[in-house]
Amino acid sequence: MRFLKDLTLGHYYPTASPVHGLDPRVKFFALFMSAITLLSLQSLWGLLFFFAASLGIACLARLPLSKVLRGLRPFTMLLLLTVCLQVFLTAGEVIVSLGPLQITREGLHQAVRVCGQLALILLLSSLLTLTTSPLELLRAMEKLGTPLTRLKVPVPDLCLAMLLCIRFLPILGQESQRIMEAQRARGIDPSLGTWRERFQKFRGIFLPLLYNVTWRAEELATAMAVRGYGRTVEKQTLRQMRFSTADRVGIGLVTAWCGALYVLFRG
Repeated sequence: MRFLKDLTLGHYYPTASPVHGLDPRVKFFALFMSAITLLSLQSLWGLLFFFAASLGIACLARLPLSKVLRGLRPFTMLLLLTVCLQVFLTAGEVIVSLGPLQITREGLHQAVRVCGQLALILLLSSLLTLTTSPLELLRAMEKLGTPLTRLKVPVPDLCLAMLLCIRFLPILGQESQRIMEAQRARGIDPSLGTWRERFQKFRGIFLPLLYNVTWRAEELATAMAVRGYGRTVEKQTLRQMRFSTADRVGIGLVTAWCGALYVLFRG
């Protein structure tokens, strides 16, 4: 369960910084533009520039770089699977032959490129949640989904469901860590023993974790029902979302940056 402890996606790191002060819609726009640009890049130099820019944004947001980079650890297996699929299933000039499996020069390039693209998108998504409070995320998603309400799409409900899924990830990490510490206090270490013994110990963690998460979900549902959530009442907010000069500058910088990298490194 260590991967849940290291997961930064869904966490909010409150601090005073220019990135935290930006409108959340600007951050969603930056993530969307960055993802499209990343997926269109063919040169590894473009990914390197994007990685340097991501670290620069983390420093500007006054986030601990160790915490930001550690957030990629839970996705290690996904990244390794992506590398293996690209290395062994891409045709081209053969470098090494391992029986029926062949490693090609093009496969190595594709593995590094696709793995880098996926890792950078995950890193930028973590920066979005680390620098934006859950309430601001919800309001921004509702604002961006306003045109869909004309098609009778329940945008507020969908946005709230997405936000709750993201916010429950840190709760899973905290609950799993608490249960593992309780197991160790009873003399049961889940990291020791054979694979069969570890699996049996894992059941002693999974079932209490499932119960605690279900109990928290019921508490949340009760709290929402008591507050009258779901009634057809127009929402009122104390602070209106308006673009400031810094937001307009941010949109311009993101557009110029993504456009320049697309022209230079699209291949």
